[in-house]
Amino acid sequence: MQLDSVSKTSEYCYDLTRIVKQNEAGTRLEKFICQNFRSVIISKKLCRECFKRGEIFVNGKTAESARILQEGDIVHSQVNKLALEKDRLEIPDKTLLEDEYLAVICKKAGIPIRSLQESLAFVLDGGSGIIKEGKEYTCINKTQRAVNGLVIVSKSREIKIKLMALLKSGAIRQRYRILCHGKFPSLDEPFFHNHAPPFALQHVKFTRSTSGKEKYLTTLDIVLNNKSAISSAGIREYFVRINHPIVGSNSCSKELKSCKDKSLMMALLEVTFNHPITSEEIKVTTDEPEKFEKLRQRELKFFEQKKNETIKELRLYGIEISDQLDSRILPTAYITGEKEFFKLRFFVNQDTMIPRISTEYLVREVIDIFLNKLDSGFWKDKGRDSDNVFSILDCGTGSGCILISILHYILSLKLQIKKTILPHVFGLGLDINSSALDIARKNAERHLKLFISNNDNYDFQKVDFSNLHNYESVHNKGFDILVCNPPYLDIVRSLPDDDLRKFEPSNALFTEEGGYKFYRLLHESLEYSYINNLDILKKDSLVILEVGSKMSEKVKTIFAGWECIKSIRDNQGFERCLIFIRNSGE
Repeated sequence: MQLDSVSKTSEYCYDLTRIVKQNEAGTRLEKFICQNFRSVIISKKLCRECFKRGEIFVNGKTAESARILQEGDIVHSQVNKLALEKDRLEIPDKTLLEDEYLAVICKKAGIPIRSLQESLAFVLDGGSGIIKEGKEYTCINKTQRAVNGLVIVSKSREIKIKLMALLKSGAIRQRYRILCHGKFPSLDEPFFHNHAPPFALQHVKFTRSTSGKEKYLTTLDIVLNNKSAISSAGIREYFVRINHPIVGSNSCSKELKSCKDKSLMMALLEVTFNHPITSEEIKVTTDEPEKFEKLRQRELKFFEQKKNETIKELRLYGIEISDQLDSRILPTAYITGEKEFFKLRFFVNQDTMIPRISTEYLVREVIDIFLNKLDSGFWKDKGRDSDNVFSILDCGTGSGCILISILHYILSLKLQIKKTILPHVFGLGLDINSSALDIARKNAERHLKLFISNNDNYDFQKVDFSNLHNYESVHNKGFDILVCNPPYLDIVRSLPDDDLRKFEPSNALFTEEGGYKFYRLLHESLEYSYINNLDILKKDSLVILEVGSKMSEKVKTIFAGWECIKSIRDNQGFERCLIFIRNSGE
C-alpha cells in the first residue's frame, strides 16, 4: 500500500513528501505546500523562499509556485534547515564593525533583543548559521524593541564579562537621538534646576508642528555615559515626567495627531568605548533613520498649511496677524466670530460650540428623510393642517447650525420647485444658554430671511431638553424629527493643554455617567411623554442622535423600546449618527 505522506529529517534538511489526493486536484502548488507542510514551512514568506532556492519538486522535477496539481502528483521538498532558520529570523540591518572578539551591528526598530541574538550566527564570523567552537554571542547594550540603533555584541564569555563591566561603569558612551513634543528648554534655563536630567543633552533642532501647546517638536541628542541612566527605558520615562514625551505610540511616549503609526522616534546612533583587549578607542556611528526627517518635514508642511489658512481667514475679516502665530491663540472661529458649516457661515462665540464637520451627518440625514418623503408623494395639498407639515425639534441647538442648515436647504428648495407640493416646514431650537440662543436667532436672521417674511418657520426657546416633558411649549406639537447632538465627553476626562476644545463651553461638551447622562435623560423624558400622551413626537417620529466614537452600542441599549433603524459611520469608520424609531408595540 502506497503512503500518501512521508516526512524525514536529517542533520541539514527537512525531507517532506506527499501524494496529491483526488479532492486536492486543481490546487495551486504554493497553497498545497502551506496547507500540508506547515509544521516546517510555517508562513507564505518562508514558502516563497523555498521556491526561490529550488527546494520544491513535483514528480521529481523542480516546480513553480503557480503550478496546478493533479491527482497522484508526488510533491516533494528538501528544505535546507539553516536557510529556513535564516529566513525565519530577523536579520540586523548591517554589521558596522567586527573583529575576532566583538562586533557592532545595527538593529531595526521592532526587533526584540532576544530575536536579534538568535540571528547572530547568520551575521557574524562568516554567517554560516553554525556557532563555531569557543564562540558565544551576547548582546551587551540591550536597547528596547521599539528603538533603532547600534548593538555591541561579544563573541565569548570572557569578552562579555569585560564589556558588561565597561557598560555598568559608564565607560561605554551611547548617543541617542530622539524627537520629542514641545520646544525643549535651553540648557541654561531655570527649568533644569528642578528637572536635572540623568544624562547629557545636546540640542539639534526645533521643528514647527500642528501638535502640542507650543506647536513645536524638538530633536535632541542624549549622551549616556554614567551609571545613573543606562537604559532607553529610563530616557523615555524622564521625558514623560517633564511633559516633553518622545513621539511614538508605545508606552512612555505620545503620538502625534497627524502620525499615529507605531514608530518610536528614538535611535541609538553612536557608541564609543575602549576595546577590552587592545584598549584602542572604538567609535561607531550610524545615520539617523529616514523616518525622523520624513516626520519633521511632514509636520512642518502641515504647520505651514494650517498657518497660511488661518492668516488668510483672519485677513478676510480685516485682522492682521504675524506669520509667527501665537501658540496660545484662540480658535480661529472665535477670533473671526464665524465658522463655515454645511456651506453656510455661522456666527459663533465662546457661549457656543464651534460647528464640526462630523455634525453635518445629522443635517444630511434629516434632509434625506425629507426628500424621500417628498419623492413618495407623502404630503397632500391641504394648506397648513397637521398632515402637511414637516417639523424638526433641535435639542441643544447652540449656534443653531443644525436646524438652520436643514431649514435653509428645504426653504431654498421651495423657491426652485414650483409645481411640486411641498409641506410647511417648521423648526424649534432648544437650549438652556440664553447667549447661545441669541446667536442662533442672529444666524436664523442671516440665512432664512431671504425665504420668509415672518418667523413662522422657526423659533428658539430656553428649554432644558433633558426634561422635555416639563415644558408645555413642546406638548402636542407632534414633531416629525428630533435631532440632538448632546454633550458626550466624560466629565472625568481631561483634555490636553493644546486641545482647542478647552476654549469651548464645558457644559456643551462634558457630562457625567461616562458621557451617557443626556442620552439617558432624553430617553426617559421621551418615554414619559409617550406614556402620558404629551404628543411631543408622533408615533412614527424619528430620533436622530450624534454619538461619540465607540459609544453607539451603549446608546442603543439606553434607548430601550426604540429600534435603531440606521447608523451612519464617519470617515474614520466610527458610528457617528444613530436613527431611532419607537417600537410600535411599546
